[in-house]
Amino acid sequence: MKSTFLLPLFLLTLALTPARADTFDSRAVLGMTAGMSVDAAIKRGKSDNKRVLVFVLDEKKTSNASHIKGMLEFDETKKLVQDHFLIVVTDFKNKGVRDIVGKEPTDRPVYVLFNTDGTVVQKGVTAMGGSAGNKLVKEWTGK
Repeated sequence: MKSTFLLPLFLLTLALTPARADTFDSRAVLGMTAGMSVDAAIKRGKSDNKRVLVFVLDEKKTSNASHIKGMLEFDETKKLVQDHFLIVVTDFKNKGVRDIVGKEPTDRPVYVLFNTDGTVVQKGVTAMGGSAGNKLVKEWTGK
């Protein structure tokens, strides 16, 4: 009898609990903190002589972090990113990337790579897996 009462209560609790979006934790994945301001990162990148790698995501989607983690899967890729780039994680509404990503679909995170002068080097979708991510980062760094 108790289980008959508890099951509907449990299902009601699940239905009322908001689903949380999957967030990308750059400290956990890369061992470095991501910024939120594209403009500030570009200014810092110029003084540090590092390019800026921006991950643009929809905070309501649940698979964002897994796509970015997949792109950065290998330790070699992570090390290259740590050594050569400043990281920014933001959403599609950010004025620093809004016009650049334009009408890109928001179902998967997008990356935008900026030169130290603020020009866009490349943009694309992060859903590519570790091997392709490693190859891409090696191209960016000349390694």
